[in-house]
Amino acid sequence: MSKKIKIESNKKREKLNLFSGEKVFDTSALRGAHTEIFGNSRIVIEGCLGVYEYNDCYLKLKLTKGALIVSGSDFDISVFENSTITVNGKIDSLEFCD
Repeated sequence: MSKKIKIESNKKREKLNLFSGEKVFDTSALRGAHTEIFGNSRIVIEGCLGVYEYNDCYLKLKLTKGALIVSGSDFDISVFENSTITVNGKIDSLEFCD
């Protein structure tokens, strides 16, 4: 009779060690603003603390780390709830500054 050879894999243990309390990734980047741009017609920013300046073609937003300047035309703030702002219009440029 032949003996059966059992080979153990450590892959399950490696996966468990990966999530066993070790820091997997740095979360410091998550503290800043999250920006989503939809073409050149809409921008959604999570983490907006307020509006410095606003008119039809210029928008300056206060972020957790600095400010965001949006230039373009026909701007309309459609949503500003909690710390999320949605701006519709024709976006020509974005500029992040301290």
